Amino acid sequence: MLETNSAADAVRTPVGVWTGRAHHGAQADPAFTISFAPDGTVALRTPASVGTGVWSTGEPGRFSYELTEIYTPAAGRSGRVRIQVEAHLDGGYRGTGTTETYTSDGVPAAWHDVISLGARIRGRTLYPGDEGYEEAGSGWLLTVRHRPAAVVVAADADDVAAAVRFAAEAGRPVAVQSTGHGKSVPSDGAVFIATGELRELSVDPGESTARIGAGLRWGAVVAAAAEHGLAPLCGSSAQVGVMGYLTGGGLPLACRTYGFAADYVRSLDVVTADGLLRTVSPDQEPDLFWAVRGGKSNFGVVVAAEIELLPLRTVYGGELSYAGEDSRHAAKVFGAYLAWLKEQPDEMSSSVSLLRFPDLPQMPDDVRGRSLVQFRVVYTGDEEQGARLLEPLRALGPEKDTCRAMPYPEIDEIYPDPKNPVMAHMRGALLHELDDEAVKELVSFIDPSAPGGPFPGLEIRHLGGALDRSPRRSHAAGTQGAAFSLWTRMPAPPERADAVREISDGVLERLRKWDTGAVLPGFLFDHDSTPERVRRAYTEADYRRLAELKAEYDPNLLFRINHTILPVGDGAVERRGLDTG
Repeated sequence: MLETNSAADAVRTPVGVWTGRAHHGAQADPAFTISFAPDGTVALRTPASVGTGVWSTGEPGRFSYELTEIYTPAAGRSGRVRIQVEAHLDGGYRGTGTTETYTSDGVPAAWHDVISLGARIRGRTLYPGDEGYEEAGSGWLLTVRHRPAAVVVAADADDVAAAVRFAAEAGRPVAVQSTGHGKSVPSDGAVFIATGELRELSVDPGESTARIGAGLRWGAVVAAAAEHGLAPLCGSSAQVGVMGYLTGGGLPLACRTYGFAADYVRSLDVVTADGLLRTVSPDQEPDLFWAVRGGKSNFGVVVAAEIELLPLRTVYGGELSYAGEDSRHAAKVFGAYLAWLKEQPDEMSSSVSLLRFPDLPQMPDDVRGRSLVQFRVVYTGDEEQGARLLEPLRALGPEKDTCRAMPYPEIDEIYPDPKNPVMAHMRGALLHELDDEAVKELVSFIDPSAPGGPFPGLEIRHLGGALDRSPRRSHAAGTQGAAFSLWTRMPAPPERADAVREISDGVLERLRKWDTGAVLPGFLFDHDSTPERVRRAYTEADYRRLAELKAEYDPNLLFRINHTILPVGDGAVERRGLDTG
């Protein structure tokens, strides 16, 4: 509602100069001055903007106008606002209207229905054009650009709950991220909740547990636990956020020994679509506890977790790297690795990477223009036995061997994951057992004589072991009996994005014979956001259960800026055509 006081007589037209404030919910904009001229033009001035437009009369005492407001340097941001108002004169000037904000690059961003959000938040609320908006809303995957209506940098769980309630009232979806690794679906028009400031961390060595805030990355948790001779089940990178990892199930480096990290979650604090903060566990709302661990962000915003820690001070692990330019030699090494796997105990987890690097000056000398086959291992037994188990791989003559007994905090050195945000296209799949034909097909991707140029990222992780056993605390993640997890990563600058997708799709097409048709929920990327692809991450029974719980906890799809699970059940109808972006 726009309310002003007249600086001229109220007659049948608004001609004259008016002053006042525009009110949006509980929050008022700064004072403005607006002038209606007899020639049908209108001008606006505020402390931070100017505007011009046109007006026209309607019924007696009624009029309408539209104008474009441009921010001045005093605003501290750039962009423009298009305003349309229907008004009338009744001794004063009253009107109702709509506004639409455009950022400096011409992208529209909602304003009128989110401007009052900041009044509810203790932390920061950022709008398009505000300093810090781009940074707060940016993810680790730079190929996906986010243009939310507002970014809430939450100071605590109450901020998260307030933002969720506001989004529900405004009819806007909620997007959430802590460190940015998990946000691979555009959040345009959403209320974007950044939980990076929620950095609670405490370790109870007596109970071997840790309580972790949603803003933490694994590196901080690993370091805190190590002070007590304990360890969490982290993944390959210390830079990954804890909550995105756990809600995707969490595939640890020692996955064959311990299973999914989700098995070791004792409780979660989660804000659901009704704006309530719930603590869920095997004893408190166990169905929701099951769904959140594996269902990603479909069921709420996780603000804290309590997890079990393991008495794991050291592991035996590292990398073995072999020349891969000769496809016959690469196939021999890869085939020997597959044979070696059949003899390994559950305490041995490993993977193979096939890499083909471009011949570019910026590449390190030891990999420039080269093809490599690399094995990475993590053994949770003693050093002597670990070294003995690796003897067959060492007999193949690696040109690089970093395997050793290492303190657990050094475990993230085994995989050279990027430390900074990347512009890349990624895909995931689950594979059956691999045979000689599969080996030949896979090593062909790094054959220097093959057309198509460098393919710099293909990794296959060995599954099985504890992953195939029933978890102690049931959850929605699972390997669906697959023998290996495959994922690919290719640089995808904007000018090559379509070509890179075609190459990546071609890789999976060539491997279709060994593709189970499934994928791990934690390895769903930007290309996997359709309902059909999301279904691949779960068994039929688990997806049905997730869909029914979605109908119970989020029937209006407030949490749909993700790999959306569509609600279905007695109280909801599955919405197959919904735009989940």
